[in-house]
Amino acid sequence: MSQDAYRFAALDPRPVPEAREHNAAVIVQPALGIKVTAPQVAAACDLGTIGPEDQDEGTGTVAIESALTCPLPPAGTTLVTADPDAGSLGAMAVLALRAAKRPLDAGVLDRVRLIAAADAAAAAPWPGPQPTSTPEDLVGPATPVFHAAADPARSVAERVDLLADWLRGRPAAEEAMAGYRARALDEARTALADLRIRVHGPIAVVIGTSRAALTLGHRSAPMALHTDAGLPAAGGKLQHTLARWNRHTQSYLGWPELREDLNAADPVVTAAASWGGSASTLRSPHGVGSGLSTEDVLAIVREHLADGMEHRGYDLVLYAEYYAGMAERELPYDEDDATQVEEALRQLARDRAALRAWDDTARE
Repeated sequence: MSQDAYRFAALDPRPVPEAREHNAAVIVQPALGIKVTAPQVAAACDLGTIGPEDQDEGTGTVAIESALTCPLPPAGTTLVTADPDAGSLGAMAVLALRAAKRPLDAGVLDRVRLIAAADAAAAAPWPGPQPTSTPEDLVGPATPVFHAAADPARSVAERVDLLADWLRGRPAAEEAMAGYRARALDEARTALADLRIRVHGPIAVVIGTSRAALTLGHRSAPMALHTDAGLPAAGGKLQHTLARWNRHTQSYLGWPELREDLNAADPVVTAAASWGGSASTLRSPHGVGSGLSTEDVLAIVREHLADGMEHRGYDLVLYAEYYAGMAERELPYDEDDATQVEEALRQLARDRAALRAWDDTARE
């Protein structure tokens, strides 16, 4: 159904020549970007982009909601995303349904809202520690849909078609989602039984093999480091995945600089295999593992956190002093921004306290 109107493509986020060549090949104009944030990639999307930018502008609209009302792209458009999850592929499915003139009835809209709520929660501030005692704690209503969207056994177009059929309540898609839910529950049971977790200030370290590792880690801390020694493709070497809650979490942490330092420190890194990922996730070199231990990675992250906090604190204090001076002289100023600066200072104080607690624990 969907292939009749549009082409679908997922971008490669790795900072390597092969990824740039892939992205240049799949962005065939006319192109609409969905959850595309890299400026150079967004510029290649001649029809514009929908996704995280809407939230940055304060509309509170996520990609799949924007797809309900945005101008319908012409037939033959390439829909591209840097984040092929249920939110972005669901947005593609909605556009495909609109192009095929399928009715978006109450059932479809209810399921759009289900994905939108999960997408918005992932883009919101970290919600704080959450108890985890049963597999059901790790599997929410939208979890099967997100698992389907991430299924490497299906092409991007096949995943879009599956989500479009699920939005319409088609029986085969319902059966497929039931299967994804069963597998998610099995993974959650394995994670709770086998994974080892320890928390270092703002970072939860998760050791073991499970797709649910980062989900479990984020229930304890805004950043999770998953170390897996069980991947045969890495030849028995460690594989690390570092993920913050979202790209706005600990925004003072220089993500590109952190990636550079991890690459500089990791002895297995080559021009063809390096640390890479997205604006919120960094992974050790694919297929070759990592020469860094979990403690090595933690030490590098801790140094970047401390440096980022120091620089952010300096900037925030300057802003706070400026607004205080304007208020004292009874001159007009942006009160909303001043309030945001005060909240940012309070959050930074909490982050610094967590980092000090980490250091205190390390000295014990």
